[in-house]
Amino acid sequence: MVVAIDDAKKAQQEEKEKLEEEIRFTRIEKLLESYEDDIISHITDLISFESQLENPKACEDALAYVLDLGETLGMITGITPEKDAGFVEIGQGDEEVGILVHVDVVGTGDLNKWDSPPFECKIKEGYLFGRGVVDDKGPVIMSLYAMKALLEEGTPINKRIRLIIGTSEESTWTDIDHYKKAFELPDYGFSPDGDFPIYNIEKGYADVEIIFREEKLSKLIALESGDSPNTIPGKAIIEYLDGTRNEYIGKSVHSSEPWYGENAISLLAQGEMKGKKLIDLQFIKFLGDNFLKDYGETLAMDDGLPTHNGLFVGKTVASPTILKLTKEELFLNINVRTKYGTTGDMIRSAFEKAGDKYGFTFQIKEVLEAIMVNEKLPFLKQMNRIYEGSGRKGGFHVANGTSYAKAMDNFVCWGPVFPGEPSSAHEENERLSIPKMMEATRLYSEFLAVTSK
Repeated sequence: MVVAIDDAKKAQQEEKEKLEEEIRFTRIEKLLESYEDDIISHITDLISFESQLENPKACEDALAYVLDLGETLGMITGITPEKDAGFVEIGQGDEEVGILVHVDVVGTGDLNKWDSPPFECKIKEGYLFGRGVVDDKGPVIMSLYAMKALLEEGTPINKRIRLIIGTSEESTWTDIDHYKKAFELPDYGFSPDGDFPIYNIEKGYADVEIIFREEKLSKLIALESGDSPNTIPGKAIIEYLDGTRNEYIGKSVHSSEPWYGENAISLLAQGEMKGKKLIDLQFIKFLGDNFLKDYGETLAMDDGLPTHNGLFVGKTVASPTILKLTKEELFLNINVRTKYGTTGDMIRSAFEKAGDKYGFTFQIKEVLEAIMVNEKLPFLKQMNRIYEGSGRKGGFHVANGTSYAKAMDNFVCWGPVFPGEPSSAHEENERLSIPKMMEATRLYSEFLAVTSK
């Protein structure tokens, strides 16, 4: 009899908590609806900063813009001594929930393929267009307003929620190193820098810089392609001393999923091999042998399987992303996305063998090894429940790309792109659906509400 009474009380309490949560979510949704114009306005402002690697002042200014906005919204802010990373915070408590974002962006690619200037945010057919609207300036502003909704909704926030903003995610990650020295780290969190649902396994990342020194390169006066190590180039140009000039047009996409694009460097290698002008050059042989039929699998960096100890983790893939000719040498960047279990030493060993075969020298500029976060962690169960509450199928997946989720323990990549929507990061005409943007912002706010109780 006592057990039955206890069960009834428990059921009543659960029903009460469910009703309170529904009421809270309704208030959050209405608040977010009232913010839509402001969210679009601030995304537009943030996109206007040309915050690329070669423009550190613009990166610093973009960060300052976000911190100033956070203060205007009534939040606490902080910045590293180097002024390359900062935070915006709400709530209080011993635990900290983190949201990792960045204001730097990749290059614009082929400007002729943009329907509007990349740093002028435009609205067309229900989408926002602009460089960084998906990766990652849109999510920066979305996250800020998800936090603002919690503040205005009024329920006590019993954990610190901290938006951590970096300025060199697309390059060196020195900003995160500086942040870690200056501030304590979150207990867990997410990076809104990819797709939904939850990506708790994330492939590794490496850039291998190759240099060819060949006498026959002297017959060329120009050879160039790509402006970002993590973007498949959409254009390549080669020009000979005899005046011959060939241009190859592909399709730019994020280098983590090269199969969705068409690599202009590979097209150049294929075209020039057919023309037989460069067929005897080692860099053409290297590209022809390894990047025309697959994505570097012939380099044998690992076993070539999409599994690790029986668990699906995806295959290791590699792509040429930058090609550049100087007076004495040819520079080629190979971007590598490694499956879980493939190490930097394995990459080095594979390129040492290839260097002996094709006569190049190389250096591995950066290695970020793959991550895997236990899907049974309580915060991930909460996150999955919130996502499934939107009427979609949840679950856990492997991310082909690399995000700041690698930078701190117990972080995953979560949104903002929903299944079925174009994932246009690093592409020309990068875009984000406004209705889906608002829905993702609501999910972020609901998760923060639940996890900070």
